[in-house]
Amino acid sequence: MNTMPTQRKVEIVDELSDKMERMQLAVVADYRGFTVAELTALRTKLRENGAEMVVAKNTLLRLAARNAGREAIEPFLEGPTAVTFAYDNVAKVAKVLLDASTKTAKPFVVRGGLLGNSPIPANGLENVTKLPTREEALAQVLGGISAPVSGVVGVLNAAISNVVYTLQARIDQLQPASDAA
Repeated sequence: MNTMPTQRKVEIVDELSDKMERMQLAVVADYRGFTVAELTALRTKLRENGAEMVVAKNTLLRLAARNAGREAIEPFLEGPTAVTFAYDNVAKVAKVLLDASTKTAKPFVVRGGLLGNSPIPANGLENVTKLPTREEALAQVLGGISAPVSGVVGVLNAAISNVVYTLQARIDQLQPASDAA
């Protein structure tokens, strides 16, 4: 019996490892019951949102997960498996998958997945839809940074204004005295 992996399997594991290393969100689901047209439509929506869906053997997915340091995904790899890898906007991708799991004739059964390196249960996908986008998170961080800075600028402006007003008042006090002399 030949237990050596074929070159094609090695390439598949390498590709899957790369996807697992780059992903921000991975969602494992059972795709049984979906027609080819439904899966194609779902894959198109996912691609539009910076994600891709891959159907692969669980043994190859496990090897790729170990190579990428994403072993936490392994408990979800049972039965026919489709894995969606989101590289960009995880909230939008989670929404697309959540819609597919509720708005199709045969539900798309989400088993769970990973958000970064943290496992998320099947029912945790709804929480992922509430995460801010990268741009929203950056805006929140910058807003948090700029608020104290603008406060400091206001305090410094007030202090400088007070010094100027004090000097002007002193000049005004001395001015009439010099006019009288």
